[in-house]
Amino acid sequence: MFERFSAQARGVVVDAVAGSGPVTPMELLTALLTSDRGIATEVLTESGVSLDVIRHAGAGSNEGSSNNFDDAEMLKSIGIDLDAVRESLEQSFGEGVLDETPVPDGVDTSRKSRFGFPRSRFEKDSKKVLELSLREALAHKDNRIGAEHILLGILRVADGPTRQALETQVTMSVIRERLEAKMNRAA
Repeated sequence: MFERFSAQARGVVVDAVAGSGPVTPMELLTALLTSDRGIATEVLTESGVSLDVIRHAGAGSNEGSSNNFDDAEMLKSIGIDLDAVRESLEQSFGEGVLDETPVPDGVDTSRKSRFGFPRSRFEKDSKKVLELSLREALAHKDNRIGAEHILLGILRVADGPTRQALETQVTMSVIRERLEAKMNRAA
């Protein structure tokens, strides 16, 4: 499923995961503003949402914190079937290719060592944002999930500090209208 994400959308997820804590909708929103993510960043900026506003709204809060993370469940929610992935890899590289192998003492096998950032936990609401971004892409008849679809997912899930950050100058429905108008013009 991640292959359906545009480069901008991948950047949003990677930036959100690179943070030190659990990935919340607020971290996804922050990632939309840390780099130019096209229409999504443009609409947020025009609507008065900035990194300063996010910090003021309580960017480090535990909004919707669940700590019930399940990699397979999160991946399944965005259309990735781990059993199908395993089967495909075993067909290509041989049976047991993903089985754990003994690691010699002294070798760092942490996720941070392998991928450059610590294992992240997607909170329930962040999983929902990613699931909704797929639904938004499909509803807009787009074959790729873009940063704008992630923003639409955030707008559908946002509450607490995320809602406060989004509604600094205008309502979330106005942000959605602006975003969809720009998406329609770009199509």
